[in-house]
Amino acid sequence: MRQKGAVMLFGAALCAVNLPAMAADWRCGTDIIATADTQTDLASRPTPVWRDVQLNIDAVDAFSVSDLPGKSFRLADLGFVPGVEDAARAWLERARANKVSIMPLSEQADFLGRTPVLINDPVVGDWREVLLAAGLAMLVPETGQDISHLIGIEDTAIQSKSGMWSDQGAETAYYVVADDAADGDSPTASNAIGRFAVIDGTIRSIEHQEWRSYLNFGSNWREDFTIALDATLRDSFAQGGDFQGVLDTWVGQKVRVRGVIENRGGPYITLDNPFWLCLSLGEGVQ
Repeated sequence: MRQKGAVMLFGAALCAVNLPAMAADWRCGTDIIATADTQTDLASRPTPVWRDVQLNIDAVDAFSVSDLPGKSFRLADLGFVPGVEDAARAWLERARANKVSIMPLSEQADFLGRTPVLINDPVVGDWREVLLAAGLAMLVPETGQDISHLIGIEDTAIQSKSGMWSDQGAETAYYVVADDAADGDSPTASNAIGRFAVIDGTIRSIEHQEWRSYLNFGSNWREDFTIALDATLRDSFAQGGDFQGVLDTWVGQKVRVRGVIENRGGPYITLDNPFWLCLSLGEGVQ
């Protein structure tokens, strides 16, 4: 029965990645105001590729290859969460039957010695797309690569409540909204304090100080959701321009951010990576 279940999961994930596009048009990180793609272009630099590789699935986030001793890999820009790790591993174990190509997306391994990679499968394509479409992984951008297509796939999974996104529990949901006025059916950022989550909301005001800017999602910053941008991050968004002029155009726009929610009077995120914040450029998640 376990093998049958894995086959069904494999097929369901394949179907999910081919669903009609329903996602909002999100623009993330420094690409929010860029006139050209400022993210890393894989074609612009030589990158080693290992082809026709048979992977060993050592963990949901650690792979090895018998012919490449001493090397460990993980899928770039993805994170796995409790509750769907077993389902994700079942899919990976099924997918490893295919020989794949591995392309490193970072020159440096992480603190556990794993190199972030893109895995391309001749049957299903990019493994990340399938896992995101099925809600078996979430985006945790880290490599600076173009993630626009991945954001769209994850957004469709969120809207469809696939996999992890089906969890609507106040204490366990991975998707929350900035305040209950935005979506009465979804938990709010206040419910997710102390946890990593994906949060949607509309910016109501922005306060600029010498070393930080604060994106406020309610009328009372002492109680409502806030995102803090340090001087380095806000300058990266401005791309050499006037950061106040750039950020102030965001007021009234829908934002998606991800990170650990702290309690600083109200729910609060200190943004760690510019690509963890996206602006919606069209209709999308309500």
